[in-house]
Amino acid sequence: MKILIDARLYGPKDTGIGRYTQKLVENLVNVDNRNKYIIFLRKDDYEPLRFPKNWTKVLVDIKHYTFTEQFKLPLLISKYKPDIVHFPHFNVPLFYFRKYVVTIHDLIMHKFSDGAATTRKFPIYQIWRLGYHIAFGKAVYGSTKIIVPSSAVKNEVIEFYKINPKKVEVTYE
Repeated sequence: MKILIDARLYGPKDTGIGRYTQKLVENLVNVDNRNKYIIFLRKDDYEPLRFPKNWTKVLVDIKHYTFTEQFKLPLLISKYKPDIVHFPHFNVPLFYFRKYVVTIHDLIMHKFSDGAATTRKFPIYQIWRLGYHIAFGKAVYGSTKIIVPSSAVKNEVIEFYKINPKKVEVTYE
């Protein structure tokens, strides 16, 4: 199987999601030499990282939450013809329609509609929030599987999005 991992948030500099992605990749390298992997990395991580022969690293310096991500990333993914893609964050490009797995770490931003969780001006925050909900819905409804870090997050995702519990897998971090 050919698996593509969007690891543009790789490493501790990108907080919890970066650490999660780093540990996911490190452990896959150690346990799986049968599947083929393509890993998308930003410039900071591209040079220092070394992988076994069944891994191909690709320099993808596309910023998250941008129009470039929405339009160029699906084309780049398609170029590598993966059987499945793992997005370790909810920012799945809206124009990506093939098989993917997504990791949902939490639904915290679902709980703050009044702007308390941002420094943005309220009207700007509401526009941003609309985009956030569209992207999050795409991630949840379009995925083959959803990985979550706890049963609590699993229950929140199932309840909020009314999806089949079998679609969500708890994988403790």
